[in-house]
Amino acid sequence: MRKNLDKYMSQPDTKVIILTLTNHCNLACVYCYEHNKEICTMDLDTAMDIVEREMTMDDGSNFVCVYYFGGEPYLEFEKIKKIHAFLKSREWPKKWFAFTTTNGTMVHEEVQQWLLENDDTIEVYVSIDGTREMHNHNRSGSYDKIDIDFFARHFPFAKMTITEKTLPHLAEGAISLHEKGFEVSANMGHGVKWEEDSPKILAEQLHILMNYYYEHPEYKPANTLNLPILDLEPETERPRRFCGVGPMMRSYDVNGEAYPCHAFAPLCIGKEKAALSQKLDFSCPLQLIELDEKCRKCPVVGYCPTCYGIQFGATGNVYHMPEDHCKMMKVQFLCNAKFKFTLYQMGRLDLTPEQEVRFLQNIRAVQKLAD
Repeated sequence: MRKNLDKYMSQPDTKVIILTLTNHCNLACVYCYEHNKEICTMDLDTAMDIVEREMTMDDGSNFVCVYYFGGEPYLEFEKIKKIHAFLKSREWPKKWFAFTTTNGTMVHEEVQQWLLENDDTIEVYVSIDGTREMHNHNRSGSYDKIDIDFFARHFPFAKMTITEKTLPHLAEGAISLHEKGFEVSANMGHGVKWEEDSPKILAEQLHILMNYYYEHPEYKPANTLNLPILDLEPETERPRRFCGVGPMMRSYDVNGEAYPCHAFAPLCIGKEKAALSQKLDFSCPLQLIELDEKCRKCPVVGYCPTCYGIQFGATGNVYHMPEDHCKMMKVQFLCNAKFKFTLYQMGRLDLTPEQEVRFLQNIRAVQKLAD
């Protein structure tokens, strides 16, 4: 499970360094937001220089999450091995851990053996979009090219992306992954255009999934039904930013240029907008006035799943929330509130008296999204 990512990413002194080792990918997923793929790779010396600088920089961080990224990062497996060996060869002033997300098609034989030999310093998350049919629709018919048993045994965390075509099978897809042994992250695809009836379909699927979790408490609910209802701040004047973009995150493209995160890089939004993104300031507190008017008094502001880079690339506005995405998120939070309240009634939430009061207040606030 995600024994290290959740532990480290939530710490205030952790920084995330994303190394885009290649712009190339061997698949063509229908929802991919990397619109400018070409066969360009990061020079090994460039990668080593970045690692050296980030691991020794006096910037207030004590822990570094090194994210080997792409394209498909395991197209550059030899480079990953050398960078990782470099990290392990030194006594650094900061602790570190490495992560990759992969489409899984390149993770066989030697790659698997290397991952097992280094599982104390690296974790891997595999993109599997549910059932074979769902996955093959979204991800270039690649289901049978993945050694699913290997990931289920050793790195059992599946990233599942939902598109308009696979939405009617969301529950089936998540359940199938759970029953193969995976913890599941099931996200609405960012940049996906949702149809008029998509919110209704989403509600139906989440209710099926809710009933499954009531009957199977042994499974950790997919993040689709695990939004942080307790943490919401419905009346806040100083909303948090949903994602971790900011001073403690830097994404390096294949040329060694730094961007706020990978979604702001030329690979995703083109060179012109990427250059503009380098001037964005994420160090200052977020102001309500920066948000869409519909978001400013929303009870889930600051916790609504979104992607700033994709929004910036599409509209030039980091904080613009597309209407179709907004409707889907309202449904998701309403279902989360119902799910969590039912778990509370079943005695399956461990809350202090203070947390209980806040939880019930937040449930009532979320219910206003139905108005």
